[in-house]
Amino acid sequence: MSKLARILFVTLSLLATSAASAADAKIDAAAVRADQTAVERIARQIDRNTLTSNDNFKQLIEQVTGYKSLAGDCISSQQAESDNISQQVKALGPAVKGESWQVTSTRLQLERQQTQTSQLLASCRLLEVSSANVLRNLLKLQNERLTSRLQTRGPPTGRIIEQLLPELSKPGKLFNVRLLQERLGTGSPDTWYWLGALSLIGLAAGFLWRRRLARAPSVDPEQDLTRAVFQAILASLNRYRPGLLVSGLWSVYWLAIGPAAWGWPLLAGISFLLFAYHMALAAIRASFNPPPPALPYLPFSKPLAQSFGKSLRWLALNAAVGAAIFATPIADASSPNLILLARSLWGTLLVCNIIWTVWLIRSLRGKQGVGPIRVTIAILLLGGLAAEWTGYRDFSQFIVGGVALTLVSLLIAWLVSALSGDLIDSMDEGRHAWERRIKERLGVSENNFVPGLFWLRILIHILIWAALIFALMRVWGVPTTAQMVLLRWATHGFTVGQVTIEPTRVLIALMVLALLLSLGSWARTLLDQRLSHARLERGAREAAVAITGYGIIIAAALIALVVAGVAFQNLALIAGALSVGIGFGLQNIVNNFVSGLILLFERPIRTGDWIVVGSVEGFVRRISIRSTQIQTFDRADVIVPNSDLISGSVTNWMLRDTYGRVRVPVGVAYGSDTQQVKDILLRIAKEHPLVIQDSSAIPNPYVLFLSFGDSSLNFELRAYIRDVGERLTVVSDLNFAIDAAFREAGIQIPFPQRDVHIIAPSQEPPSPPDQGGEREPPA
Repeated sequence: MSKLARILFVTLSLLATSAASAADAKIDAAAVRADQTAVERIARQIDRNTLTSNDNFKQLIEQVTGYKSLAGDCISSQQAESDNISQQVKALGPAVKGESWQVTSTRLQLERQQTQTSQLLASCRLLEVSSANVLRNLLKLQNERLTSRLQTRGPPTGRIIEQLLPELSKPGKLFNVRLLQERLGTGSPDTWYWLGALSLIGLAAGFLWRRRLARAPSVDPEQDLTRAVFQAILASLNRYRPGLLVSGLWSVYWLAIGPAAWGWPLLAGISFLLFAYHMALAAIRASFNPPPPALPYLPFSKPLAQSFGKSLRWLALNAAVGAAIFATPIADASSPNLILLARSLWGTLLVCNIIWTVWLIRSLRGKQGVGPIRVTIAILLLGGLAAEWTGYRDFSQFIVGGVALTLVSLLIAWLVSALSGDLIDSMDEGRHAWERRIKERLGVSENNFVPGLFWLRILIHILIWAALIFALMRVWGVPTTAQMVLLRWATHGFTVGQVTIEPTRVLIALMVLALLLSLGSWARTLLDQRLSHARLERGAREAAVAITGYGIIIAAALIALVVAGVAFQNLALIAGALSVGIGFGLQNIVNNFVSGLILLFERPIRTGDWIVVGSVEGFVRRISIRSTQIQTFDRADVIVPNSDLISGSVTNWMLRDTYGRVRVPVGVAYGSDTQQVKDILLRIAKEHPLVIQDSSAIPNPYVLFLSFGDSSLNFELRAYIRDVGERLTVVSDLNFAIDAAFREAGIQIPFPQRDVHIIAPSQEPPSPPDQGGEREPPA
């Protein structure tokens, strides 16, 4: 391709790209201008104080936060586009006289794009500044109004009681009958017939066979936890079956005819409420105090579980009563003073019930005494109750509602965490048949953990805590901007130095890692099964499976890092830092790692070999990348670093084959028939099933006459056996047989004999030495 053709090709490409970019820029510019107009309109409303108390501040804050987020994205994209165009202009160089028209046209086009990008970048920056100012003013105004609302005091409950006393004789002032009739509605007579028929059907089906189901055999939770839980759920549903069936059939009827045909919306709401209430009762009974024949399965004492279950049932009743009074047309048809008095009384019962429940939670966890957390919760609830009775009802709703919803959120998070953790533990332990089948399919032995479940456990706990944090922020009215910032950090990430961390991608990477590790375990098992039918040595097969497993782990880690957004140039920096660490303190680890690779490839030892390393003797049970596990004859596991196996002397009794030689020394008394001794020893050796004989490659058993001992004629029987692992057993069998055969033949096995000579001492005392002369010899 000629130079002119290359210039034309680049020019046309740039023109096409610039045309598309220009179109996108126009669209983005129009959107930015529209957003800027909307932000300015909200700013004028704030300046003129035209935002009434009925305006939805939350919706406005979310809208302005969205504008600010879009402005930030626009700034990032346009800044990158501007830098790209600047690099292209710099690559073309300055204008020179006599340059080709293609270069001049391309330079002009790039300069035009640079101008449009700069204008759009300025508009985005203006939108970001404007939206930030408006958002700050909105939050300030929202906080002021929230503070004013929380500080607003209504009539105390005592004054309300004084005002209600004269109205007790006038029920018309307590209830607006006309409004109540309008809100309750009038239904067709067919509705009564249907509800009556469904009630009879539900009661008949509820009481039929109820006692028969209660006499079923109990399931011991220690034997089968899943069946015990399932039986507790069925027994609890059976306990509340009449109410569940009646309210459930009513609810199905209202859903079938549709909301438009509801003649009695109050009755429809009560039907749904009763069904939810009975389901809550069944769930509480199934968890803490299951009725017969089910047995308790949670690790709580029976009295404590019954007390906690009773408190939860009262809490469910309080919630149902509150919903029936304050979330139905009854509240609109009642007088305001009556509703306020009912709210104070109901709030008192609710606060006492919550404190009772919280007080029992610490006992359920096996801790007695007064804990600071439940004391703080009790103080907050009592303070909210005092605010309710003194007239600060908004403040009371904020405190009591926040504490109650916080406890509900914590309870749900605890239940989800406990159930997920129990499920993962059950899968690791293989408690049930289907779990054991899954472990078998994945190639995981009975006593080993399923690979990947550890990372799945971490992922589940992170998701639970993240959801709990966002739920508590919603409960306590944390500004939407803070929630949006956290959500943006979770989705778009945040920068630490020169590294950008995206939590969402990290969570997805953990999920991918758990999935790949599980699939890798299954692939290793499948490869091991396929290679077991091939003509390969056991060591070669195990080495291939081990290397494949480590390769899968490395590949899974790399894929997870890519999914997490880790750049490989950063990995190069990490590798450089690791090389420095290796030079200073990781020599042994790297040495063992390299030695493990040598063991896997060279295979001087294999799993199942009988080896001797220094003072350690036993069978090789597992060869990993860092160390080797040896099980001694005392069944003690010794972990030997791989470097010791490579650099030191190792005795492998089973390197080439399992054949080995045994030596049985034996001594007979002087005067024994040596030929008969030889024949007996050879006969005994040939009769043993593990002794090799008549083989072309291995000698037959033979007997050596070693020496004339002090007390015996010393012989030694030598024979080769098929499995050297049975060497001690074979020696023991041969010794038993030799002893029996020698007794039968009358051949004695002597014991060492020693002659002891005792010399009596002389009767005459020795003469004293001559001082200065010679000593005379003794007589």
